[in-house]
Amino acid sequence: MALAENNIEEIKKRIDDAYKNEDPHLQKFREYARRLKNGIKPIRKYSVNAVSFVSSDGGDNRLHFNPAVIELVRVVDSKGNQCALDAIAGNSKASDFNERVKTGNTLLVEPLKKLCDDLQVDVLGLSYLLKGIEEPGKSTGAVRVYRDIVEWAVLYDLMKYREWGSDTIIVREGLLRTKSFKLTVFPKLDQLIRQAHQAHKNKLISVSMVGVAKQSAVLSRLAMALELEGTFHKSYPCYVQVPSDIEEDCYNFDRTWLETYETSQPDENGSYRYQSMGTLFLVKFGDRPFDPVWPVDIAAWQIDEAEKIIGQLTEDAQPGFPIPDFPMCVQKAHDYAKVNGLEMDVLQDILFEGITKDLTPEERERVLRMKYLGRNLTNIRYKNA
Repeated sequence: MALAENNIEEIKKRIDDAYKNEDPHLQKFREYARRLKNGIKPIRKYSVNAVSFVSSDGGDNRLHFNPAVIELVRVVDSKGNQCALDAIAGNSKASDFNERVKTGNTLLVEPLKKLCDDLQVDVLGLSYLLKGIEEPGKSTGAVRVYRDIVEWAVLYDLMKYREWGSDTIIVREGLLRTKSFKLTVFPKLDQLIRQAHQAHKNKLISVSMVGVAKQSAVLSRLAMALELEGTFHKSYPCYVQVPSDIEEDCYNFDRTWLETYETSQPDENGSYRYQSMGTLFLVKFGDRPFDPVWPVDIAAWQIDEAEKIIGQLTEDAQPGFPIPDFPMCVQKAHDYAKVNGLEMDVLQDILFEGITKDLTPEERERVLRMKYLGRNLTNIRYKNA
């Protein structure tokens, strides 16, 4: 065995000694859980039109035929509509991102163009991190940032340019905060979305924005304490707003991740710098004591309507499948955005056609032979075993 039997007792002792240093933290978080328990409120359901959007998972949508690598960026909503589509080459230049917002360009990404036009910046002006596309080891991160920015562009497009005939909640998978944008840009995006919300309200239609995540630092840090204190052990759907001091103690990020327009202060030039437009709640959509609890961000400017918005979200979440008591609109969007194995094979063949179209018939035959006969048959054999 890897650990000799005579070492087990020493290891147990050292782990126990180390845990004693952590015990005060557990007691502190149990006190937090008791505070949250005192603020628990029941949820009353409200019917509403719920719409979500997600991007295809990056790792599952990478086309590669060495040395070519293509990253697909595709955002689909819960109605099955494709909101944005792009393909990023592995050897792209940072300046290539700006081609996505030029009218008449075949690479145009329409929601991104609308966002950049309204913010009066080009794509590279949205984030410093996009320039990493040219640096080894940072290109994957740059594509991840670009994918996040496109998702926010779709959210903005749905909030401002879509006409809604009835009250609607737009559900983002993930919290209403991001580090993808520059600190000077995100507050401007926040103000544009607030204006779009007010424009719908002036037409007597409520269009709400909410973020739902599958995990968060707050929920992870509090999980044991919440269970020990039975905070959400209720036989009905319930929720609680997370006080700012508890949320702050659970993060090791700087305050810009936590602050919104309402809680931040302008600098000496009168400019705001923050990266969040949401207020955090913990919500149990199910009506059983041990149903899952999810972190939910309500737009900071709609905090007075949180009870109704969470009730609307509960109406959509309770029939959730295959993830129980999780917003169904998000799960539908995932189903539509998913690119399956057969579809990926077709896309791989399209990539192969593009790579070989300028080759001679003899060269094409060599590459074709390498593609199908040069594969590692051992790996295939055991993968399918």
